Amino acid sequence: MKYGREVAVLGIGMHPWGMFPDKDFTELGAHAIREALQDAGLEWQDIQFMGSGIDQWRGTSGLWAGNEIALRFGEIGIPIINVSNACATGVYSLKVVCDQIRLGDYDIGLAIGAGKSPGGMFPLISPATPVPADVQVVSWKIGLPNPSFWAMYMMRRMLDYGDTEEMLAKIKVKSSKGGTANPYARYRKEYTIQEVLASPMVCYPLRLFEICATSQGAAAVILGSLDVARRLGKKPITVAAATAGSPLYGDSTLRLRTISSSARETGPYFSEAITASRRAFEEAGIGPEDIDIAEIPDNSGWHELQYFELDGFCKPGEAGHLVNEGYTDIGGKLPVNMSGGMASYGEVTNAQGLQQVCDMVRQLRDQASRQVPGVKTGFCQTYGGGGNNSVAILKS
Repeated sequence: MKYGREVAVLGIGMHPWGMFPDKDFTELGAHAIREALQDAGLEWQDIQFMGSGIDQWRGTSGLWAGNEIALRFGEIGIPIINVSNACATGVYSLKVVCDQIRLGDYDIGLAIGAGKSPGGMFPLISPATPVPADVQVVSWKIGLPNPSFWAMYMMRRMLDYGDTEEMLAKIKVKSSKGGTANPYARYRKEYTIQEVLASPMVCYPLRLFEICATSQGAAAVILGSLDVARRLGKKPITVAAATAGSPLYGDSTLRLRTISSSARETGPYFSEAITASRRAFEEAGIGPEDIDIAEIPDNSGWHELQYFELDGFCKPGEAGHLVNEGYTDIGGKLPVNMSGGMASYGEVTNAQGLQQVCDMVRQLRDQASRQVPGVKTGFCQTYGGGGNNSVAILKS
């Protein structure tokens, strides 16, 4: 990081992704924390600071999710900061903890995200909260649920760059290989291109198997100073950057609940991804060419194409052709979403970024279920509603 103490990853833990009607979100979070503590060789009493993602679907208790999870271990008086930035929340929580350690306020901290997303399309607000009819109509039914504008942006790529339906299918096939090998992933079936292209059409050109599900799960990352990492005998995997971004003025991107946007673009669309990734590369002191492996948004196949370009890994219009060449597969120059991505996990709003970090740490430790040889630097990115975006870069 640019200034202050270096921050190291001491331990990681996860609860497998899926749907768990008989488990409370605090139970999922506690499972992930216990795994992380065991991995770090620490006790709960060693944690000095906690950053937690808010679970927006759990009502009032979800608003102070960190406190609710801490109750399961016994209250020890530590500061607990609860964070909500839609699906980009995970790395925001990580950043909160990193900053405290980097500045010397604490030596050991915990970032946790535990969520229970409702099934189907995300509702406007918590299912437990009544939605006024006028708000429901204006903000949701007239606006665009996610697959609609994802599909429109993919059609734009097809028109501008010649991208194809087969490219989308290849991305799903690649991700499914990672999911098959990953014990934490919800979907562990390897698909063929033919199976993907035969799945039901949701919103042209996006098919059912090319859109991630909503899921439930948890991920935890314990962080500490380099001195603590050395004392514990840990391989020094450091957080080289943990950044956030929001949109630039003039960005015409259609977002969740968007009714309309300016017809004339005066700024780059999906600018929150550009601001977050550029800030991360600057903070880490490296460029896109220095990254060995990446976990980037793949809520649909279109996302992986779009964000690969937005993050500067290739020029606009090149991503689809690189997919065809195997550039982003395990033997390619920059493997992407070897964990299986959200295509295999499903979407958990406050835990997704931490899931990426956990899987990236396994790659950097040479312990991943679908290991890429010689990984030294990893890039993780999540985006969320309202123009939220977050990026973490890890080094070994």
